[in-house]
Amino acid sequence: MFGYVRAYEPELKMREYEYYRAVYCGLCRSYGKCAGCLSRFALSYDFVFLALVRIALVGEKSEFEQRRCAAHPAKKRNQMLPNPQLDFCARAAVLLTYHKLRDDISDENGLRRHIAKAALLPANRMRRRAAAALPGLDEIIEAGIGELGRLEAEKVASVDLPAGVFGGIVEDILSYGLEGKPAAVARQIGRHIGKWLYIADALDDFPEDIRLGRYNPFACLYQNRRPNEEELAGINAALTHELMEAELGFNLIDYGCDTLRGVISNILYFGMPRRIEEIMKPGQEKTGR
Repeated sequence: MFGYVRAYEPELKMREYEYYRAVYCGLCRSYGKCAGCLSRFALSYDFVFLALVRIALVGEKSEFEQRRCAAHPAKKRNQMLPNPQLDFCARAAVLLTYHKLRDDISDENGLRRHIAKAALLPANRMRRRAAAALPGLDEIIEAGIGELGRLEAEKVASVDLPAGVFGGIVEDILSYGLEGKPAAVARQIGRHIGKWLYIADALDDFPEDIRLGRYNPFACLYQNRRPNEEELAGINAALTHELMEAELGFNLIDYGCDTLRGVISNILYFGMPRRIEEIMKPGQEKTGR
């Protein structure tokens, strides 16, 4: 995805920071196991967040271990050991990355298009492995990305329509394989986090999209001019609304671990709002990955 959904580390307690980093390292290892080492380059903090939510929803009993890795060979780091939720998120991320690459080949020009074409073949091999382990999810993501492409081709002057489609994709990913209350809560969270992500990314990419002539819903709405202060306030209100709707879902989770609750709360109440502040103040350093 986009790398916008991440913790604000200065506000994390030490044990929360260690937990968060351990999930990141564990998910990175799951990427390599489930889809090959190259898939680790697709790791983003958005899927670390989805892993945290899935772990909370199903009450996964996580285990940790000090390990070295290729990125940090000199010193052992705490890692969450492989579990079904890490493996699921790794495979889901591979599927989404593959379809995003296909979309980039259709939409991009120049270097970004060549990079997407070069990455597509190995991504397709990883995608086949992931799709076999998650029956039906590949087709769901493909249909959602296709609908997004249709709206973009029509240059719809709406943020809500494409944001709703992307929210549906994240909703389907987060709720995949779940039943009952966990599935309902996952759908609530996934739908609104997905919409928040799309709006945030469109706002962040606005200047570059204008320069390169790419579709951007805000460019269509404001006729290629940057939103003024009043309009930015309205966009910020819409983003806050999506977080409030997601919060309704988070409040229904039966957390079995206060540290996990603390990390998720940090992302929702500190990390995501701070990322929007950065986007709305051009010139500040970006923190997405």
